[in-house]
Amino acid sequence: MIKVLLLIMPLYLFAITNPYKDFDVHEKLNIMVNYFLNEALAETKPPKPEKRILKDDGATLDPVKYELYFNYIQRLKAIKESRAEEQKSIDIEYAGKIGFYNGKLKTLKNEYSKQENLYPLLQKSINKAFKIVFGKPTFTNIEYNNEINLLKANLTAINLYEVDTFKSKELELFVYEGHRESFMKNSDDAQIVVRFDFDGKYLRYKDVLFHFENDEYIGTFINPLNEKIELNIKINDDIFRPLEVGVK
Repeated sequence: MIKVLLLIMPLYLFAITNPYKDFDVHEKLNIMVNYFLNEALAETKPPKPEKRILKDDGATLDPVKYELYFNYIQRLKAIKESRAEEQKSIDIEYAGKIGFYNGKLKTLKNEYSKQENLYPLLQKSINKAFKIVFGKPTFTNIEYNNEINLLKANLTAINLYEVDTFKSKELELFVYEGHRESFMKNSDDAQIVVRFDFDGKYLRYKDVLFHFENDEYIGTFINPLNEKIELNIKINDDIFRPLEVGVK
């Protein structure tokens, strides 16, 4: 599936075509979340070890002028033995690097098998998937509610790639009193992250985190959201596959 995604992503990102047109919205989210999650996991890997190359010792294997045959054979033997010993040292050193690298991969695999460690990467992947599937989150119909001393707004999405449509949701927003007027006029400048709770199987809308004019705020959904999205996480086995000694 990942290889297929890699082939169709460029077409998708440039809005040339929509390969997900007939997919269910939850399936679209699953595909994109897994794509970005696996991409993020791959970026946590350490660089692959490099195998040192046998350096040229400058010795010639050709007979030297006036060199006695016996001396030539002995010199040839010494050169080959020296090079073989150095190559053996290089091979042992590289095997050690591979073992150390594989140990790091195993540690990372164990670390990200725990939900609490995986979740920060998952949240970022969900947010990227949200923008791909629904578009860029934004606030509309912003108004001040005097009774609760909060702003009310609708969370909507600017559909960038025509993958699917987001149903607007009502929010209560806390914004510092001195910044409310500016926010209501320039809310498009807010950097919005839609956050979810994940219980290992389902995603549920949690809240909205947004930054505006160097301040961080939280938007709360007004009506309880019973909407849930089944998320089937599929981590690519190749990401943490150990290297063999013969593989560079």
